[in-house]
Amino acid sequence: MKSFGQILQDGRKKKNVTLEEAESSTKIRKKILDALEKSDWEALPPTTFVKGLIKNYGKYLGLDQNELLAFYRREFVEKNEQKTVSVPVDRGRFRLTPQLVTVGTIGLAAIGVGIYLFFQYQSFTGSPLLELTEPKDNTRVTSPEVNLVGRTWYDAILKVNGQEVPLSPGGAFSLSVGLNPGINTLTVTAANRFGKISSQRRTIVVDLSSQKKEEAAAANVSVTIKATPESINLLVEVDGKKEFDGVLVAGSEKIFNGSERIRVVTKNAGSTQVAYAGVEETLGKPSEQAEKVYTKLP
Repeated sequence: MKSFGQILQDGRKKKNVTLEEAESSTKIRKKILDALEKSDWEALPPTTFVKGLIKNYGKYLGLDQNELLAFYRREFVEKNEQKTVSVPVDRGRFRLTPQLVTVGTIGLAAIGVGIYLFFQYQSFTGSPLLELTEPKDNTRVTSPEVNLVGRTWYDAILKVNGQEVPLSPGGAFSLSVGLNPGINTLTVTAANRFGKISSQRRTIVVDLSSQKKEEAAAANVSVTIKATPESINLLVEVDGKKEFDGVLVAGSEKIFNGSERIRVVTKNAGSTQVAYAGVEETLGKPSEQAEKVYTKLP
């Protein structure tokens, strides 16, 4: 019998897509998809988030989501959760009658309607769900980039430091965030259509002192992108492959090196400063989306 991860791998290969292409379509980070295909449970977020990611990835691959969840429960949940002790029940005193079936059906229907109305009421009066699993608050890292992983309501508007970011179907999100050396504050908000907002903050300390300086490989195209004065939502493709897809916080910068071409897409052109071949430019106006391709000089 195939394992959970093997089913996902076979589904992706049958669809003839790479992990990078799956990441671009599902908005689920490549390392999360790779961990799912390898059944690497230690590298995945908590079970609550994993179920949503499995549904989203299974839907994208055209697989039966219920079957995938069943395999997941068999391989992970049932092996890690404490087994309950069954208590013998005296069935001799209980008789299932049509009347009991009718009452039970009506009761379940009433409970279902009550739960639906409760969540509808919450959507009108309460702030949307917002849960962050990565990174933890007051985290110290040695790289100027972290992964932001969590979930919110599927119809919420998610922003990171003021920049709107896309959600996967079901409300899960996983994206890269470029940081400055030193102390960084990430402000994540989720707003519903009635203006109710949930907010969480994460303080991240970037310590680059332990990094060894290495000479950059020879590149025909080298682009430096800086976010100023505001954060930017950025997509960068180097020689046709996605190199970065996430948010650069205000004041941070990243260098991209390629052989032939570098494609830059930003949703806040007025705060996107690009340096290429000794020339610096701002890609456009504030809050404007812009795209530009840089190619090697003749």
